[in-house]
Amino acid sequence: DKLITTMSKLVFHKSRIRSRNGFLLQWSFLITFEFIFKKSTVAAYSVAQLQRLATASSLSYLDITTKMEKSPYFAQSNFSPLSQVVDPATESGATIFLDQNDDDESAPSLVVACRGSVNLKNFATNLNFKLVPSNKLPGSPQNGNVHNGFQQAASGLWEYLAPELDAALRKMLESREKNKPGTKIAHIPITFTGHSLGAATALLCAVLHAQRSEEDQVPQRVSDVTTFGGPLLCDATLAEYITEQALRHCKITHLVHSADPVLANNKPLWDQLGFVNTGTELQCDPYSTTVYNKSEPSSLLSDGKKVAWNILDHCNYLGVFMGPRLI
Repeated sequence: DKLITTMSKLVFHKSRIRSRNGFLLQWSFLITFEFIFKKSTVAAYSVAQLQRLATASSLSYLDITTKMEKSPYFAQSNFSPLSQVVDPATESGATIFLDQNDDDESAPSLVVACRGSVNLKNFATNLNFKLVPSNKLPGSPQNGNVHNGFQQAASGLWEYLAPELDAALRKMLESREKNKPGTKIAHIPITFTGHSLGAATALLCAVLHAQRSEEDQVPQRVSDVTTFGGPLLCDATLAEYITEQALRHCKITHLVHSADPVLANNKPLWDQLGFVNTGTELQCDPYSTTVYNKSEPSSLLSDGKKVAWNILDHCNYLGVFMGPRLI
């Protein structure tokens, strides 16, 4: 295990060199040590599934009616877009996908992918980083605090997302009853995912949905929250509430890498302001389907000797580009 960890660090370091000086050295290391990465990947997390969710996060940046189907990611994803919403106040957005990659037709699932920043309002949301009481998250502790901009964006988005999600769930239940009368569905798994700003709104919308689902006792459980390049968004009190109560039944996974300038350069500020991580943080490679051992230290993001500067590195996770683009 010690050897595997050492090799992982070597390759991760070379990936930073690749992002600045070219591809040759990076790929030679990936080919040489590919068998090591397969051993060091956390078994509980399917790298293929993580990459599919990265693809969903990428597609959420594209208009559902004009651009999404033109993306090369679309045909490979086996996701069927059902609905796309945008909150007019904060201009945060999300897309609901039917996950058609599940071989078990009796267990339908949905993926809610929240979009990252594409306009000035979104960037203003990111900069509104004051910790404020989480009074828009029902059931949260009175002394819990959350990033002001993210709370506003998530609560505004949820007003438009919740009805669309309900409609999709009703349609799935009706379809299942029609095609297989008498079939009982214990619950419909829903995965929330997103990149950057979308990572923050995905986590908070998952909390809002989980709280409502538990109160209404309906078959629509949050099964996973998986984010890419997501910022820290709350203090320790709220983080404990999210992991131990609101989302206690689901897996919360945050994919990060040390070349991401948004994470690397903002982490000292987040630490100073009292922001903490929520869930499990996994180190990955931006340009290949590589996830490092769970025991790899997250201090990679705060090593002052490494300077992350290329904004495109913030837009690449597991070989998938996430961000606005022309198609």
